Amino acid sequence: MITEPQIPGAATLEELRIYWRMASLRATRELANRLGLRRTAGRCPWFAIWAAEGLAAPAPRLWAELKLPHMTTQDIAGLLKGSRRTAQRMDQKKPDASFPERLRFRNKPKLWRQAQVNAWAAGLLVPVYKKLPDRPRRAPMEAAPTKSQPSEKPSGVFNPFLDQQFSDV
Repeated sequence: MITEPQIPGAATLEELRIYWRMASLRATRELANRLGLRRTAGRCPWFAIWAAEGLAAPAPRLWAELKLPHMTTQDIAGLLKGSRRTAQRMDQKKPDASFPERLRFRNKPKLWRQAQVNAWAAGLLVPVYKKLPDRPRRAPMEAAPTKSQPSEKPSGVFNPFLDQQFSDV
């Protein structure tokens, strides 16, 4: 019996809006486009979503916890029974070294993976997910040579513009 390889499926724009905690479908679509996600029949594959967030392809046992919606500072404040500022300080000052690292694919609002925050709040080991290797940066392009005095002596080859080049006209 031949079985198809298991895949985590794909998310609709509405599911992605909830997952990324976006205000509207338009903002979700714009972020997906900016991250380079391609939609097929209105759905984005989960592997592509996780790759856009910087994760390597996770093991099938991790799919369910990685599909949980991300948490914002407001959610973490509710978990800590404190204010949003308390949650922001947890990210900035890191008084607890085991506090999970926030996601860096967008700036506002700050987002964390729900499985990591829940494990941290329960006092368990925070799961660590394998990340994609950093992309090598391109070397800056060299400046184009400027027109200045030739650094070499002219060759002995016939040059039809030689008379014009050295004339005082």
